[in-house]
Amino acid sequence: FFLIASSLAFIVYQLSLHPVENYLGRPLVQTFFSNLSLFLSACGIILLISFLTGIYPAWVVSGFKPASTLKGKFAGNVSGHNLVRKSLVVLQFAISIVVLIALIVVQQQVSFMKNKNIGFNKNNLLSIGAVSWDGKGEAFKNELLNQPGIVSASITGWTPTQGAGTMTSEIDDPGHPGNKIKVWYINADPDIAKTLGLHLQRGRFLDITFSSDTESQDSLMRMERQQYEVAAARQSSIITAYTAKALHINTLNKPLKDAKTTPVGIVDDFNNESLKDAIEPTIIVAEKSPAYGGMLVRVKPGAEKQVTASLNKLWRQFYPEKLLDLNWVDETLADQYKAESKLQQLFTFFSGLSMFLAALGIFGLIVQATAQRIKEIGIRKVLGASVHSIVQLFSIDFIKLIIIAIIIASPIAWWLMNQWLQDFAYRIYINWQVFGLAGFIAIFIALITISFQAIKAAMANPVKSLRTE
Repeated sequence: FFLIASSLAFIVYQLSLHPVENYLGRPLVQTFFSNLSLFLSACGIILLISFLTGIYPAWVVSGFKPASTLKGKFAGNVSGHNLVRKSLVVLQFAISIVVLIALIVVQQQVSFMKNKNIGFNKNNLLSIGAVSWDGKGEAFKNELLNQPGIVSASITGWTPTQGAGTMTSEIDDPGHPGNKIKVWYINADPDIAKTLGLHLQRGRFLDITFSSDTESQDSLMRMERQQYEVAAARQSSIITAYTAKALHINTLNKPLKDAKTTPVGIVDDFNNESLKDAIEPTIIVAEKSPAYGGMLVRVKPGAEKQVTASLNKLWRQFYPEKLLDLNWVDETLADQYKAESKLQQLFTFFSGLSMFLAALGIFGLIVQATAQRIKEIGIRKVLGASVHSIVQLFSIDFIKLIIIAIIIASPIAWWLMNQWLQDFAYRIYINWQVFGLAGFIAIFIALITISFQAIKAAMANPVKSLRTE
């Protein structure tokens, strides 16, 4: 049986390799057939398991007394054998519950990441990949704003999922002298805050009518060093609330020498990177017409198809030789968590598979139990026991096994999933409802499995059950 099952398993494994690689999006580095030691190890494990599963019933059968077995009575250490069987069922369900808890936690974390408020409005927001605007960026933007369905647009050196900003700087930590704080800068035109949908806490947004708000980076670079220091420190910026707290900024419109900017507004924190990474200090500075970068376009709800069509047409007019890299920001953000989504799907499959195998194990036990207690069931029915009471009699014993499995599996699953969650700066907390739900599902599946055979035995004719040979 093991030889047949192993041969079928290897065939299915080989046939499934290509679909699995397509699903993962990359080829597998090692397979059983490409690595001889891996293949031999698998064969060795199969032989060991087949030996152990074969020798146990052989040992049990060898302990039977021939005279008793011919009468259908099996002597020996029945309680010891039952303990082994029950232990295996507990192990099966413990593994199934661990996988089930992992599935629930992964689902909750993926849902949390996809639905968390990231500080800007990701819906109805288009992004154009970074290009050289060839001096026509501002004209393209103005023409785009004249198209129906466009709310706002901004040429920017940063777009969501493309890093945390355009450049970084090390600034002295005012709270811990001698330490440095890494600050990210986002260069964009003054419409960036409006297009992203940032919420202003204090001060004002950047405005093209203020000359200090839109210093040209090219002109700054052409200045002498001393002039550059003065002009750069004068350049206005908006900062996040976290930046204001980290740099101890309490007063706006006051130059920050180390940061080479003058904050004029504070906005709510927003996640400029994946939720796997913590928010870092971020400063937004404006350029009137950036020569290079991407573009963010805010679209009216319901006008998505119209806008993408008009944008493609306009792009061909301005940049016929350049490819348009156009993406919806909410979809791009969701793609960051593809690995987690695939992990969720894998856990869904293996959770169902492990529960099915555990149900088979408990089904085998209930079949054996009803066969051993068939005359007891008959006597109980003759004495007036109902089907419900007989089913309950069998169910209680097996539910105890599932509860033991839940007690064993819960701390193991809690530790494993807490380790996995450490990779995320923003994560859920595993609460007791997760273990309660997993336990309920396991008990429910076990009850269905038990009830099927127990009801069948309870409804059998007691005359047949009590008939002797």
